[in-house]
Order: sequence, then structure tokens, then C-alpha cells
Amino acid sequence: MGSGHGQDLAVGEPATMSTLNAPAILSLISTVGAFIAFLLMLQESLALRSGTDPVNNGLRSIVRSFPRSVYALAVVIGMLLGHLLWP
Repeated sequence: MGSGHGQDLAVGEPATMSTLNAPAILSLISTVGAFIAFLLMLQESLALRSGTDPVNNGLRSIVRSFPRSVYALAVVIGMLLGHLLWP
């Protein structure tokens, strides 16, 4: 296509390393959160189908027994996301 042979190839150039920057961290957190939500919904549908108690009920009771720790975790996550998203 071009005027010379192989001008569009990156020969001799170093491979770019992927950097762990704010958008990459935010994307990783979002992906992990979506995957955990998917697994919880899948387990709940399978539990309702078989007539057993879903894991969400146990998770809810654990969260309610440690309200201060869960609040502190929510604050830390909010601070991390705010730090990553603030321009």
C-alpha cells in the first residue's frame, strides 16, 4: 500500500508497557464489582430455583452486624473513586 516495503510495521521500536493509571484502576474496580454482582445474582437465581436461602441474606446479616466497619469501607471506596475521578 505504501511507498516502501513494511513501513507500517513497528520494527525496532520498544513495546509499550501498560501503565496503571487512574482510568485503568477505575476500570478494574468497575469490572470486579460488576463480576461480583453478576455472581451474586446468579447464585440468588439458582438458590430461588432450588428453594434454598441465597448468599445475599447471609451477606446482609454480616454487613448489619458491623455497621461502623462497613461505613468506613464505604468512605474509603468513595475517597478512592473521588480521587481517581477528580480532574
